[in-house]
Amino acid sequence: MILLLIALLFICLWRISFHRFNEGFLSKATTTAVKGVFVVLIFCSHIREFMVLSPQWWNTSYTTILDHLGQLIVAVFFLYSGYGIWESLKRKPDYPQHFFKNRFLKTLFHFDVAVLLFIIVQLFIPITYSAKRYVFCWIGWESVGNYNWFIFVILVLYLIALTALLLQQRKTFGGIWLTVLLTAGLWAWLNFIMHKPAWWIDTMAAFPLGMVLSRYKDSVTGALEQLPRHILITVISLVFMGIIHMEFGLDIYGLAACAFCCLIVVLTSWINIGNPALAWLGKNAFTIFIIQRLPMIVLSSAGIDQFPALFVMLSLALTLLLAEGLSRLYLLIDKRLFAYA
Repeated sequence: MILLLIALLFICLWRISFHRFNEGFLSKATTTAVKGVFVVLIFCSHIREFMVLSPQWWNTSYTTILDHLGQLIVAVFFLYSGYGIWESLKRKPDYPQHFFKNRFLKTLFHFDVAVLLFIIVQLFIPITYSAKRYVFCWIGWESVGNYNWFIFVILVLYLIALTALLLQQRKTFGGIWLTVLLTAGLWAWLNFIMHKPAWWIDTMAAFPLGMVLSRYKDSVTGALEQLPRHILITVISLVFMGIIHMEFGLDIYGLAACAFCCLIVVLTSWINIGNPALAWLGKNAFTIFIIQRLPMIVLSSAGIDQFPALFVMLSLALTLLLAEGLSRLYLLIDKRLFAYA
């Protein structure tokens, strides 16, 4: 299994370049490539649920690496989402008026198409869920075999962001800091009232961090141009490692997620990892994320999971094919339903 991570490493090294300062470290091309890296890591992490791996070193090392990365592989998606929203506000004065339809509803629609596919597949394989799940699966609160928590959290964060954007336009309250406060409220609600698992809450702090990054983009850029990169990387890495090894449980994991995101930002200001493969993966990251478990379920029900290498190759191939097909379908429908760019 370690070959999966080695293959990803080689993909990252293809057309890699190093710069004294990469001016496009927050460009769409760079952030898309980074998302491409992490969506593959998400796939690698999720597919472990369907296989019993033998204890050879190439499997144990694979598991150890992914266990140490943990939920951090999701943090950059929150970061870049918050960053992209605030960047859009800078460029488009009427962005808040179109946000609900073209960000919230479009994301929910894309997700629900995938949910529908999961439900259709269940007509042909022996999997059934409670009525409650079939009711609440459409907003990501429950799962019908798909991965759901990220969608629910990001949708609520979008509503929080919309509130902040509207207030920012009226200059009645600092939009970013309202997002920070409401995100903390969401964290508290999911944690203390709804008692959701840790993975629902431990990386969402990266979302308002992305907005802060956009708001102070010029200052961050100036600092990265002036300060020695190796010192920055060392300091942030030490902070990250210090937080991750603190004995205070997952309540402070969000700080580690933010530190990890800062490390990614600093690294991309020095390293450009863009290439066509990562660009395609990043462009289709959302679709890959919401659909990847479907091939795994089908292949597992057919007994292919007894052959790990074949199971991984078929799951990956089918996931990419489904993602490409769904992306084309979304593009056709979005032109009619969500015309605002």
